[in-house]
Amino acid sequence: MAKRLAWLLLAACLTFTACTTTAPQKKDQTSRTEAETKTKKEKSKDKVKEQDKEQQSSDSGVKFTKTHVPLKEIKKENGQVTSTSVYTYGQDKFNPERIEIYNIHNELIELVVNEKIEVHTERKSYLDKDNNIIRYYVITRNEAGKIEEQLLFNGSNKLIAIEEYDYDDAGRTAEWRVYNGNEALLSYNVYTYKYGRNTRVDSFSANGILSEYFINEYDKNGNLICESAYDKDDNLLAQHRSIFRNGLIYREEFQGEDKKLQWYINYTYSEQYLKVLKTTYSGDGRELEQLEQSCILYER
Repeated sequence: MAKRLAWLLLAACLTFTACTTTAPQKKDQTSRTEAETKTKKEKSKDKVKEQDKEQQSSDSGVKFTKTHVPLKEIKKENGQVTSTSVYTYGQDKFNPERIEIYNIHNELIELVVNEKIEVHTERKSYLDKDNNIIRYYVITRNEAGKIEEQLLFNGSNKLIAIEEYDYDDAGRTAEWRVYNGNEALLSYNVYTYKYGRNTRVDSFSANGILSEYFINEYDKNGNLICESAYDKDDNLLAQHRSIFRNGLIYREEFQGEDKKLQWYINYTYSEQYLKVLKTTYSGDGRELEQLEQSCILYER
């Protein structure tokens, strides 16, 4: 965040010689007072302009838009640490090669490993404390690095689900499909764009009947500020709202079909944005969980 400028008043440096008549002194003093008053007014106007400029920068979401990549995450409930996650990165600075999850006794309880199988294929495995595979994904990406297919297997190598993604000529997600382990289509989503932004997602059943849809709203800087879910009869099901400041998210709110607040998350940043505290509250303000993250900060 840009630092606020310190506004200092100019000190008069002129030395006035005592005179036998007081009229010239009074005139000089009046001139100085008028000059100082004018200077103060100009500085006040400049300060307001500077504050407006800072606020515009703060609202622009351009200069201060950042991406946080976690290095370590501490989870707390009722003020007590419940788990600690440690992230390790390789060539891909955004997707960790390894995530180690420890309990309060610093014992490894879960491990997530992401490894390359082929040039465009990777495997993401979830293992328990004894190094047994709980489940794993086989992920295939296109030339642009976006996921084309994702296969989910259980620990016995049985195929559980398949996800497929199609993209338009601009590289945006056009359609997403999910199948069961027998490769039978379960549902699919179709994405609609306006002014380059995904404004609507329609979700269909396997036989092509609309089941629900999602409407996305953005601010002037392209931040997704509201996601609304509706059933096929246009009844509101749920709403997710996000509040941004300085290009960073500061609050998320989750509402039900009656628009009543179900829960919300507040974000606090410190140490030049390298520390992030996510605190989750119930709708009535009761603290549910805290996540303390140590991060690397990247420009988007």
